[in-house]
Amino acid sequence: MPSRQNKTTDLHGVDLEYNSLRGEILKRIELRQQIISITLTLAGIFLSFGLSTDTVALIYPPLAAFLSIAWAQNDFRIRDLATYIRENLETAPIGLGYETYVQRVRSNNKKLGAWRFVVISHTGIFIFTQLMAVGIELLKSMPIVLTPLEWVLLVIDFVSILVVLLFAGRSSR
Repeated sequence: MPSRQNKTTDLHGVDLEYNSLRGEILKRIELRQQIISITLTLAGIFLSFGLSTDTVALIYPPLAAFLSIAWAQNDFRIRDLATYIRENLETAPIGLGYETYVQRVRSNNKKLGAWRFVVISHTGIFIFTQLMAVGIELLKSMPIVLTPLEWVLLVIDFVSILVVLLFAGRSSR
Protein backbone atom coordinates (compact mmCIF):
# COMPACT_ATOMS: atom_id res chain seq x y z
CA MET A 1 0.00 0.00 0.00
CA PRO A 2 1.55 3.34 -1.04
CA SER A 3 2.20 5.69 1.78
CA ARG A 4 0.68 9.14 2.00
CA GLN A 5 4.20 10.63 1.66
CA ASN A 6 4.74 8.89 -1.72
CA LYS A 7 1.37 10.09 -3.02
CA THR A 8 2.18 13.68 -2.05
CA THR A 9 5.59 13.42 -3.69
CA ASP A 10 4.03 11.93 -6.86
CA LEU A 11 1.46 14.73 -7.04
CA HIS A 12 4.17 17.32 -6.50
CA GLY A 13 6.22 15.77 -9.34
CA VAL A 14 3.22 15.80 -11.68
CA ASP A 15 2.52 19.41 -10.71
CA LEU A 16 6.13 20.41 -11.46
CA GLU A 17 6.12 18.61 -14.80
CA TYR A 18 2.74 20.08 -15.76
CA ASN A 19 3.85 23.62 -14.90
CA SER A 20 7.11 23.17 -16.78
CA LEU A 21 5.37 21.88 -19.91
CA ARG A 22 2.70 24.59 -19.79
CA GLY A 23 5.49 27.15 -19.43
CA GLU A 24 7.17 25.78 -22.54
CA ILE A 25 3.89 25.96 -24.44
CA LEU A 26 3.49 29.61 -23.45
CA LYS A 27 7.09 30.37 -24.47
CA ARG A 28 6.56 28.76 -27.86
CA ILE A 29 3.36 30.77 -28.35
CA GLU A 30 5.41 33.91 -27.62
CA LEU A 31 8.01 32.77 -30.16
CA ARG A 32 5.30 32.30 -32.79
CA GLN A 33 4.09 35.85 -32.16
CA GLN A 34 7.65 37.18 -32.43
CA ILE A 35 8.05 35.37 -35.75
CA ILE A 36 4.91 37.10 -37.04
CA SER A 37 6.24 40.48 -35.86
CA ILE A 38 9.56 39.83 -37.59
CA THR A 39 7.74 38.75 -40.75
CA LEU A 40 5.67 41.93 -40.86
CA THR A 41 8.73 44.07 -40.20
CA LEU A 42 10.73 42.38 -42.96
CA ALA A 43 7.75 42.61 -45.31
CA GLY A 44 7.52 46.34 -44.70
CA ILE A 45 11.21 46.83 -45.32
CA PHE A 46 11.47 44.66 -48.43
CA LEU A 47 8.21 45.86 -49.95
CA SER A 48 9.00 49.53 -49.42
CA PHE A 49 12.49 49.15 -50.90
CA GLY A 50 10.99 46.95 -53.61
CA LEU A 51 8.86 49.84 -54.81
CA SER A 52 11.95 51.82 -55.73
CA THR A 53 14.66 49.21 -56.29
CA ASP A 54 14.60 46.41 -58.86
CA THR A 55 14.27 42.79 -57.67
CA VAL A 56 14.53 43.61 -53.95
CA ALA A 57 10.92 42.61 -53.31
CA LEU A 58 11.59 39.19 -54.87
CA ILE A 59 14.07 38.37 -52.11
CA TYR A 60 11.35 38.53 -49.43
CA PRO A 61 9.22 35.42 -50.25
CA PRO A 62 11.94 32.83 -49.49
CA LEU A 63 12.67 34.60 -46.19
CA ALA A 64 8.97 34.46 -45.36
CA ALA A 65 8.95 30.75 -46.19
CA PHE A 66 11.77 30.09 -43.73
CA LEU A 67 9.99 32.14 -41.07
CA SER A 68 6.77 30.18 -41.71
CA ILE A 69 8.70 26.93 -41.24
CA ALA A 70 9.97 28.23 -37.88
CA TRP A 71 6.40 29.20 -36.97
CA ALA A 72 5.13 25.74 -37.94
CA GLN A 73 7.91 24.01 -36.00
CA ASN A 74 6.81 25.82 -32.84
CA ASP A 75 3.20 24.92 -33.63
CA PHE A 76 4.13 21.23 -33.97
CA ARG A 77 6.00 21.28 -30.65
CA ILE A 78 3.09 23.03 -28.91
CA ARG A 79 0.80 20.29 -30.15
CA ASP A 80 3.25 17.59 -28.99
CA LEU A 81 3.48 19.16 -25.53
CA ALA A 82 -0.31 19.47 -25.25
CA THR A 83 -0.75 15.86 -26.33
CA TYR A 84 1.79 14.69 -23.76
CA ILE A 85 0.04 16.64 -21.01
CA ARG A 86 -3.36 15.32 -22.07
CA GLU A 87 -2.30 11.68 -22.41
CA ASN A 88 0.25 11.33 -19.61
CA LEU A 89 -0.46 13.86 -16.89
CA GLU A 90 -4.19 14.47 -17.07
CA THR A 91 -4.99 10.77 -16.85
CA ALA A 92 -4.07 10.81 -13.18
CA PRO A 93 -6.98 11.76 -10.90
CA ILE A 94 -5.42 14.95 -9.61
CA GLY A 95 -7.67 17.61 -11.05
CA LEU A 96 -5.72 18.51 -14.19
CA GLY A 97 -7.84 18.76 -17.30
CA TYR A 98 -7.21 21.91 -19.32
CA GLU A 99 -5.61 20.25 -22.35
CA THR A 100 -8.33 17.60 -22.43
CA TYR A 101 -10.93 20.38 -22.37
CA VAL A 102 -9.21 22.31 -25.18
CA GLN A 103 -9.02 19.16 -27.32
CA ARG A 104 -12.72 18.45 -26.73
CA VAL A 105 -13.68 22.01 -27.71
CA ARG A 106 -11.44 21.79 -30.79
CA SER A 107 -13.08 18.49 -31.76
CA ASN A 108 -16.52 20.05 -31.38
CA ASN A 109 -15.49 22.88 -33.73
CA LYS A 110 -14.35 20.49 -36.50
CA LYS A 111 -17.50 21.41 -38.41
CA LEU A 112 -15.78 24.75 -39.12
CA GLY A 113 -13.26 22.82 -41.20
CA ALA A 114 -9.87 21.28 -40.66
CA TRP A 115 -8.07 24.63 -40.64
CA ARG A 116 -7.57 26.11 -37.22
CA PHE A 117 -8.13 29.86 -37.02
CA VAL A 118 -4.59 30.47 -35.75
CA VAL A 119 -3.18 28.70 -38.80
CA ILE A 120 -5.43 30.64 -41.18
CA SER A 121 -4.53 34.01 -39.69
CA HIS A 122 -0.79 33.43 -39.60
CA THR A 123 -0.58 31.66 -42.94
CA GLY A 124 -2.57 34.52 -44.41
CA ILE A 125 0.11 36.96 -43.28
CA PHE A 126 2.89 34.89 -44.85
CA ILE A 127 1.04 34.27 -48.13
CA PHE A 128 -0.37 37.78 -48.50
CA THR A 129 2.98 39.46 -47.98
CA GLN A 130 4.69 37.01 -50.34
CA LEU A 131 2.08 37.69 -53.04
CA MET A 132 2.45 41.42 -52.47
CA ALA A 133 6.20 41.13 -53.09
CA VAL A 134 5.67 39.22 -56.34
CA GLY A 135 2.90 41.60 -57.39
CA ILE A 136 5.03 44.68 -56.77
CA GLU A 137 7.81 43.33 -58.91
CA LEU A 138 5.51 42.20 -61.71
CA LEU A 139 3.66 45.53 -61.78
CA LYS A 140 6.96 47.40 -61.95
CA SER A 141 7.99 45.24 -64.91
CA MET A 142 4.88 46.00 -67.03
CA PRO A 143 4.87 45.08 -69.81
CA ILE A 144 6.44 41.93 -68.44
CA VAL A 145 10.04 41.99 -69.55
CA LEU A 146 12.04 40.21 -66.91
CA THR A 147 15.75 39.54 -66.69
CA PRO A 148 16.96 35.95 -66.20
CA LEU A 149 17.70 36.77 -62.56
CA GLU A 150 14.13 37.98 -62.05
CA TRP A 151 12.77 34.79 -63.64
CA VAL A 152 14.88 32.67 -61.29
CA LEU A 153 13.75 34.71 -58.29
CA LEU A 154 10.11 34.39 -59.38
CA VAL A 155 10.43 30.60 -59.57
CA ILE A 156 12.02 30.57 -56.10
CA ASP A 157 9.22 32.84 -54.87
CA PHE A 158 6.47 30.56 -56.14
CA VAL A 159 8.21 27.52 -54.63
CA SER A 160 8.42 29.49 -51.36
CA ILE A 161 4.68 30.19 -51.49
CA LEU A 162 4.01 26.47 -52.03
CA VAL A 163 6.25 25.64 -49.06
CA VAL A 164 4.20 27.96 -46.85
CA LEU A 165 0.98 26.31 -48.04
CA LEU A 166 2.45 22.86 -47.43
CA PHE A 167 3.45 23.67 -43.85
CA ALA A 168 0.14 25.41 -43.24
CA GLY A 169 -1.65 22.25 -44.30
CA ARG A 170 0.45 20.17 -41.91
CA SER A 171 -0.21 22.65 -39.08
CA SER A 172 -3.95 22.54 -39.63
CA ARG A 173 -4.13 18.79 -38.98
